[in-house]
Amino acid sequence: MGDLRKPLALLGLVLLVFAAIYLLIGANMSAPAKFLAALAILAISAEGVSRLTGLRSEWGIILLRTKKGMQIIKDVAKHEELWKLFADIGIGLSFGLLGFFAIKRSVLGRIGVLIVSSVLLTILLAVVFPFVLPFLSISFGIAVGNAGNGSAGTAMHVMDGWILVGLIYLGGITTMVTMSLVIYAGTILFAFVNAVFLGNGVVSNTSPGVTLLLPGINLPLVEGIIALFIILLVHEGSHAILSVIGKVPLISSGIALFGVIPVGAFVEPDEKRLAAKSTEVQTRVIVAGSTANLLASLAFFILLLAFVYLSGPFRIHGWEVVSGMQNGTIITSINGIPVETGNITLEPNSTALVQTNYGEIKMPVSEKGGLGITYMRLSSLPMIQYEFFPFNFIFRALALTFCLNFIIGTVNLLPLPFFDGYKLVELNVPWKIVPKIIMYVCVLAFLMNLLPWLF
Repeated sequence: MGDLRKPLALLGLVLLVFAAIYLLIGANMSAPAKFLAALAILAISAEGVSRLTGLRSEWGIILLRTKKGMQIIKDVAKHEELWKLFADIGIGLSFGLLGFFAIKRSVLGRIGVLIVSSVLLTILLAVVFPFVLPFLSISFGIAVGNAGNGSAGTAMHVMDGWILVGLIYLGGITTMVTMSLVIYAGTILFAFVNAVFLGNGVVSNTSPGVTLLLPGINLPLVEGIIALFIILLVHEGSHAILSVIGKVPLISSGIALFGVIPVGAFVEPDEKRLAAKSTEVQTRVIVAGSTANLLASLAFFILLLAFVYLSGPFRIHGWEVVSGMQNGTIITSINGIPVETGNITLEPNSTALVQTNYGEIKMPVSEKGGLGITYMRLSSLPMIQYEFFPFNFIFRALALTFCLNFIIGTVNLLPLPFFDGYKLVELNVPWKIVPKIIMYVCVLAFLMNLLPWLF
């Protein structure tokens, strides 16, 4: 019985943490307060796990180390030329045409790599990216930077010009995400100045440019854990594969926990040996993580589209009411006409028979022929819903995985301390003062993006 005490205590701790998070989700608290409370719960649970298992906890993170996965990594790394090409394409995605100076190939080889990376960059920004923020804001209710409101939209409006498009192709995703951070920081600063000197509430109506994403708090718990696990698996796995190819020893691999929640896989290369390698090797190892996330985002976006197409017969067809009726109301027909047909004309000052998921409702029609409601069509992304839970689960898991892979892949390229982007810029910019200046600007912009959380 004595041998079972610690496993039972560990199980009890896990159940207690999940119960606390469940209660926290429904608590009448602001979003920042919920974030802080969730972080505190997970940090405390990490201390409990550490004491019960003897595993070391750092800032709530516990690493379950093993060497079992390292042989798989070494087997995959045997395809050296393919992985080097993969990393070089990642350099093109990260630095755009300026990647010409960071890629170590013949002139024709560099041009070929940049053509491929430019095509991928176009697909990612023109096809995948337009769905990321709508999915997070509409499907998952997360206000992320410029998805939030009109103030944030100003930043996006500034970024619509051909000049910025040219800069993105010239400087890649690193340029795009850096300019996004700085421009939105300017939007927040403008709102803050207005609030201080004009006394209006603009800052409180502006979404933060930086948002913590936590399963069980502002992400679905199980789908969020699955998405984060895949993100870190492909990210760390790619770092590891290029480390093996670059003859950098791997110390260990394993699974990372934040408190009691698995948040992904990790691989530890020998950092000292990596730092002693050439710029070419270091750049390929570092850029591999974000490259893997961006390509995984594209792959899961394609899987999501395929799933939506194949699961058409199981989708809910109608309008989801946003305001004017009970929350969660879905209208399927009006006066016997399916709303999806779009051929509904209402006679002013009459009564309409509205078929909903709560039954048939009689609603007055206004003088202008309207019902006084706002709604979203469930016939297209990202508003799609299904009649059965398994389909909704798969849809949300695929959507989260493609969205978060894109966000992690791009944000990780920011020239900020502890981000891969800073190391990439530091390695490949010959004037060492330039990465420092860029870093300080980004740090200030990052802090400014956090400012709305205080209001």
